[in-house]
Amino acid sequence: MANGKRIAVIGAGISGLSTAYWLVKSGFDVSVFERASRVGGTIITERQNGFLIDLGPNSALETSNVLRDLIRELGIEGDKVYGNAISNNRYIVKGGQLCALPMSPIKFLKSGLFSTRAKLRLLREPFIKPTNQRDLSLADFVRRRLGDEFLDYAINPFVAGVYAGDPESLSAPAAFPKLYALEQKHGSLIKGAIKGARERKKRGEVSKDRARLFSFKSGMDAFTNALAERLGDRVFLNAEVKQIREEGLFSVELDIDGKAEQRQFEAVVLSVPTDAMSSILKDLAPEEARRISEINYPPVAVVFMAFREEDIARELDGFGFLIPKVENREILGSIWSSSIFPDRAPEGFAAFTTFVGGARQPQNAELDDERLGEIVYNDLNDLVGLRGQPIFVRIKRWPRAIPQYTMGYLEYQAMFDNLENEFHGLFFAGNFRRGIGIGDSVLCAHETVQKITERMGDGTRDTQP
Repeated sequence: MANGKRIAVIGAGISGLSTAYWLVKSGFDVSVFERASRVGGTIITERQNGFLIDLGPNSALETSNVLRDLIRELGIEGDKVYGNAISNNRYIVKGGQLCALPMSPIKFLKSGLFSTRAKLRLLREPFIKPTNQRDLSLADFVRRRLGDEFLDYAINPFVAGVYAGDPESLSAPAAFPKLYALEQKHGSLIKGAIKGARERKKRGEVSKDRARLFSFKSGMDAFTNALAERLGDRVFLNAEVKQIREEGLFSVELDIDGKAEQRQFEAVVLSVPTDAMSSILKDLAPEEARRISEINYPPVAVVFMAFREEDIARELDGFGFLIPKVENREILGSIWSSSIFPDRAPEGFAAFTTFVGGARQPQNAELDDERLGEIVYNDLNDLVGLRGQPIFVRIKRWPRAIPQYTMGYLEYQAMFDNLENEFHGLFFAGNFRRGIGIGDSVLCAHETVQKITERMGDGTRDTQP
């Protein structure tokens, strides 16, 4: 055990585990408290009947050197697997048919997904002045710069796939800050995309639309399991943090395996969903705790459904498909799990991971298993053609799935900054902070550790996780 300053990391999802890993490398004496009986948060991988099933994030994007270096340090680079070439094919539903999403200017010009009028509308984009609004909805931002058709058949389904959200309510600068910054800095999305590519190259970053898709041979939980293994007995499971108080040091009230404890730390990192965070902060910062509790997380149901390949009429030659709201379907989209990465299904079988609910239709995520299976089967049947019933179904419900960076979310982000400034040893890391993807969460953890070391100095540097 290190002799450095004591830091409590609350939450053992990807953000909390990554934060703890880098803190231990810097010599801090770290304890990770997780109220569940397992690490990983929403990263859950199951293996049943020969199928590998990721019930949370199915993959990640290799967007930064920070992420690549962490995976290499953990010794799991050999387990990393990139998406098959066909996974670059993405489909959008239009008029009840799957239309390929154009991934190059030439394909865009030839695509039937957008009308000629919509394509010509893009020519105006470089000449539209930047908005002077500090906050506006993503829908209004896109309508103004790219038009309604691009909003309906590109942005709306994309937002459903990433946030399970609604562009009418999401904040453009909060939910998509890099997109918003292109307009603010360069005056145009098109001009900004060209110039931004050069800047990312200098920083060793890759834009999300160009980044390579990856997972692990054994599923996404290989990542969080490797972090937990490195941290060893620093991770406490079935350990619920009730609240924290500042009494010179931070006093953390715990319930570990049903036993009440109180421990003291120089610093605390909160890396839990905001409903749990609100409860923990209720004595330390009651007004901020109340506001944090209002952050919206819509429910999402994940439906894994497997079929014999011979019972699927359409070739599964891509990543999957997303559904625009204007198509009036009951599901948000579906990933063709067995087509993206190898060994996800036994030979002769194929699998779909379908998402239901979200901000668009939250009530659908709460349907019983039988009805949920029916609506997924019906939409899959209409769109890819099914000749038989599924041979295996696994359903996972997330009552609070993904934080929504809605209008006004910039105030929440400022509030986290203010709390860190007000309380010397309090820090925040998670998908509520700077982005919801795996890569975003890892970068947030890395930035949090940098802030801690800048503010508190390093611990004993000879400690290695």
